[in-house]
Amino acid sequence: MSAQLEQWRVNTPEGVLETDLETLRQWIAEGSILPTDKVSKGSLGWIDAGRAPMLKAAFQGEASVPAVASESPLAVAPPIAKQTWQEEPPPSDTSYDHEESAPDFIDFQDPAMVPSTCYNHRQLKPKYICPACATAACEACIKFMEGNRIASCPKCGEFCKDYEEVRASAERIAFQRSGFSFSDFLRALRYPFEHKVALVAGALIYSFLKLLGFRSSVIAFVIMFGCMSHVISQVAWGRLKESFMPDFSEFSVWDDLAVPLFLGLGITIVTWGPVIVLLAAVIFGVLKAGPGVMPLVSPQGEKPVTAQDLAPLTDPDADPKKLEQANEKLNKLRPGSEIAQEADQSRKTLSDPNPGLTMLLGLMGGGALLAILLIAGIAWAIFYYPMALAVAGYTQSVGAVVNPMVGIDTIRRMGATYFKAFGMVLLIQAGSLIVAIVISLITAPFALPFVGDLPAKFIDGTIAFYFNLVIACLLGLSLFKCADRLGINVD
Repeated sequence: MSAQLEQWRVNTPEGVLETDLETLRQWIAEGSILPTDKVSKGSLGWIDAGRAPMLKAAFQGEASVPAVASESPLAVAPPIAKQTWQEEPPPSDTSYDHEESAPDFIDFQDPAMVPSTCYNHRQLKPKYICPACATAACEACIKFMEGNRIASCPKCGEFCKDYEEVRASAERIAFQRSGFSFSDFLRALRYPFEHKVALVAGALIYSFLKLLGFRSSVIAFVIMFGCMSHVISQVAWGRLKESFMPDFSEFSVWDDLAVPLFLGLGITIVTWGPVIVLLAAVIFGVLKAGPGVMPLVSPQGEKPVTAQDLAPLTDPDADPKKLEQANEKLNKLRPGSEIAQEADQSRKTLSDPNPGLTMLLGLMGGGALLAILLIAGIAWAIFYYPMALAVAGYTQSVGAVVNPMVGIDTIRRMGATYFKAFGMVLLIQAGSLIVAIVISLITAPFALPFVGDLPAKFIDGTIAFYFNLVIACLLGLSLFKCADRLGINVD
């Protein structure tokens, strides 16, 4: 059908007017029709006039206007156009049948609203989908603009999008809005097995390096934390199918070694830093714990014994109490007194059936504040560790990691989601500990002198690699579900 014979409908406040394409373009040029007015080609669905590809040029002032201008469609219709005034509103139907009207739009954020078959061939999977009328079409049914491969809708003429991309985006948005639940815990457990080759290779390399000494253990730590950081960032951005192994094709000493190492140190500082400081105070005697415990303050040093202190020993009329004090000071001056006191303290320690309880009682008796601080520091480290990992993963910034206010603000934004993730992380860590204990008991007969239980260490390394990936995926999912509140731009 030529452009002059194509019948178009215009929805006006007084009804629906039918006209041809050239006259419709002329009315657009005259300003009688706005981009927001509803139009329809033939019996197709209604769309905004500004969205119709065949009318876009007219709205941009590129359409040719005949010398004899017709009057506005709201007044007297031109004689060349067939007029049909209707009192009913324009038809609206959600069916995708090509002989019926299609909906004005579709919410592509809901996978249930995305058709699964071609509108004309119900047995075929669509290749394209129209964002205006939600028509899904296969390769044979789609129309292409002349001179190029731009797909246009066979119903309304709107430019189409790739069907797989639209459906994948809708499923991702629906998954993000589904909330954080136990199903995400199960998804995290399955995640490492979706990349079996990378899981086996990474676990073997990590376990082998852990057996080769301190330097190799540092490299193993960098690899492990690099994988965890990569998983958290990728999953938080919505890339749920990406492998957990970083791309080493363009290896960088800074990005692939230095950054993960500094991020790991930052996590250690912000989580266990308070406990480390308190323990250092205990070791170097900065604080005082109380009786029965190693002094936490440098002793001030007793006053030196003078002749006046020992004078009661030579005075036959001296007060018995002063004489006793003088004897004590004299005994402390003897070379063997300090050694005797240390030996007596050692005997008491060896004879104590529960030295840990004795130390705790000593702390509570003379250093209650120190005990409270230690307990609070340990609780902080356990609670904040998952958030420190999450911040390191999605920011890749050492400054953000060591700043606890960043993590606290993130916890506030995530709300109950973080507490759910924290509980799941504790569950995973408890499971990892139980597995490690079972493996140690099974492999105990294979322990060797000087080197220990190598089989248990190797197997523990592979198990730890897997469980750390699960934790990373779980934290990434919790961030992904809160992306709108955290300002994370998901794919």
